[in-house]
Amino acid sequence: MALQQELMAAISHEIRTPVARLSFALQLLQDALEEDKAGERQIDMMSSCKGMAQDLEEINDLLAETMTYIHLEEGGPRIIFQKVDVKTILINLCVQYSSLNPQLNITVDPSLDDLIVDVEPVQLRRACQNLLGNAVKYATSTVLLGYRLDADSCVLTVEDDGPGIPESEYGRVFSPFTRLDESRNRSTGGFGLGLSIVRRIAYWHGGRAIAGRSDKLGGANMMIRLPVHQPTDSLPVPSMAHLSGSFA
Repeated sequence: MALQQELMAAISHEIRTPVARLSFALQLLQDALEEDKAGERQIDMMSSCKGMAQDLEEINDLLAETMTYIHLEEGGPRIIFQKVDVKTILINLCVQYSSLNPQLNITVDPSLDDLIVDVEPVQLRRACQNLLGNAVKYATSTVLLGYRLDADSCVLTVEDDGPGIPESEYGRVFSPFTRLDESRNRSTGGFGLGLSIVRRIAYWHGGRAIAGRSDKLGGANMMIRLPVHQPTDSLPVPSMAHLSGSFA
């Protein structure tokens, strides 16, 4: 109940700003319509309408991301594991984001061998996409995707050469609606739910999400540790009772 109350308080805080902007813009538009009998302020009014449309889009994005997060926190559907080559997922995401961000050098470590792991492919792609999207926002020039084997686990890594994350915030960064210093705030976009979704997807797979520092690039190194093999091809979603304290 406390977690739900905290989430609702955070949503209320996030949604207050665009709603206030909408209310103010509507009042200005109403005043302008009453004063502009000859239609001389149409450009200003069109600008106000465009701003209100952007605020509505922001609210819709917030609600969509919140619903995704709540769905994952409540457990979601049963996980159907499939054998997937993680290198293929990373390469496809690299191609997609490179075309959208030509100013950045986004690459997959060329020394990697193919690695087959048991995962839910749609959700793993979503998690990797969130990590990559996060890295792209803060990178100065370079983003590097990779993975390594660690015993029976696969550790996916997304590194950037941006400002990085303070070590004291490594655990908190995966909490919902968390923003850190001015280099990682809403001016770069997002609501602070992307990494929370990553954490939950990792937990779905019996793994964990980890934040750290990139030794190669000096910025953030965001990781997902997953078991390479799952005991069955279909497992129920883990109970929320084990979530607390799992990501320290």
